[in-house]
Amino acid sequence: PKPVDGDSSQNGGGGKSAQLTEAQRRERQRHIRLHVQLLEHASLCNSSQCNSSNCAKMKQYLKHSKECKLKQQGGCKICKRIIALLRYHAQSCKNKVCPIPQCLAIRERIRQIAKQQQAMDDRRRQVMNRQYRMGLVAN
Repeated sequence: PKPVDGDSSQNGGGGKSAQLTEAQRRERQRHIRLHVQLLEHASLCNSSQCNSSNCAKMKQYLKHSKECKLKQQGGCKICKRIIALLRYHAQSCKNKVCPIPQCLAIRERIRQIAKQQQAMDDRRRQVMNRQYRMGLVAN
């Protein structure tokens, strides 16, 4: 199967997950989970005769994402979908040393973004507290 795009829904819309029914949302999440499991399997599988029907295809996608020349310009459709699956994996991965491609780098980037967001939130709170103490906030 094609890798699942992290930002589009199965009804063909880009980023329209708010318009999905609960059943469609559950089904989409199930497909994402299955693709992440396949990605994890294919990343670790060394067999050329694997019993998993889609292992070879996912290995091709992973190989493509390593060699793609368009990656520097934002990537092609395949690369974007593989990166989305890698991001899903990295968000839930707890391994200190993970063999899945780019897992540690993606987790570090997620951590940096969370740290930046926390710093922005802290600054915003400080400004609000300062305004409140000075009586500038209306009651």
